[in-house]
Amino acid sequence: GFQGVMKRWGFSGGRASHGNSLAHRTPGSTGNINPGRVYPGKKMPGRMGGKNVTVIRLPVMKVDTALNCIWVKGPVPGHDEQFIKVRDSTKLVKHRLFPEGAAVPFPTYIPGQSPALPRETIAKVGGQDPLIPSSD
Repeated sequence: GFQGVMKRWGFSGGRASHGNSLAHRTPGSTGNINPGRVYPGKKMPGRMGGKNVTVIRLPVMKVDTALNCIWVKGPVPGHDEQFIKVRDSTKLVKHRLFPEGAAVPFPTYIPGQSPALPRETIAKVGGQDPLIPSSD
């Protein structure tokens, strides 16, 4: 939503007393008399949020096709119970991510053309389900 300069840009605001009246959270001066305009890029109140955020190289730990759920390890941006967009990574790396001779399909899955998927696909992390806490 619409936010003021204190929240949007971290301005300190005006004084609490000593003659200050109704100007405690204002941005202050917006420029000089000459040239008689506000310079482009001036930090002013405005809209915050509603922007798309991309987090790269998050590992997919588990896929459940029956529940239509994907378990991702790492910081997933956004609020709880909201939709997210998951796609194949396009990040270039200097080392190999897959072992020699591994056939990695691209794109990962094409509906109608790929074979039927199992109910659960679990990442291979030490031979056990990474989402079940260990009994150490």
